[in-house]
Amino acid sequence: MTEQDQKYIQEQVSEVPILQTLSPEELEQILAYTELKTYSENTTLFEEGDRGDYICFVLEGTIDIRKASVSGHQTIMAKFGRGSIVGEMAAVDLYPRSATARVTSNSKLLILSRDNFEKISQDFPQLSIKILREIARILSLRLRRSSGRFSDFF
Repeated sequence: MTEQDQKYIQEQVSEVPILQTLSPEELEQILAYTELKTYSENTTLFEEGDRGDYICFVLEGTIDIRKASVSGHQTIMAKFGRGSIVGEMAAVDLYPRSATARVTSNSKLLILSRDNFEKISQDFPQLSIKILREIARILSLRLRRSSGRFSDFF
């Protein structure tokens, strides 16, 4: 990662709640395992059913999460922007992607692969626990929000 990329990421971290919980030392440790990628509008990050092998931290742009209905129609389930995390279930389970993620405006994402997350777990176990706690918190909030919406149908 270039020095310019590192500086950019340091500036953007304040917008990513899961990374805000890390000390400067922990942030430096995790950044060594990540990659900054740029995606243009209408790029598909991953498809429902793909192998879940990375997590995305949205530094810029927007991502739609889409789910296929029985008829094959894609329904937008959620929209995520700056500061969000997408694909976080890949850090928790080994199942295929549960939905499709599509870039809806030019985006910059910080990518943490499953393999690198495993390396962090080995090299910095306390850091991986901290990250997993934040992912669990995010999943819990999303589940609460979804169950509230689901109850509206009954």
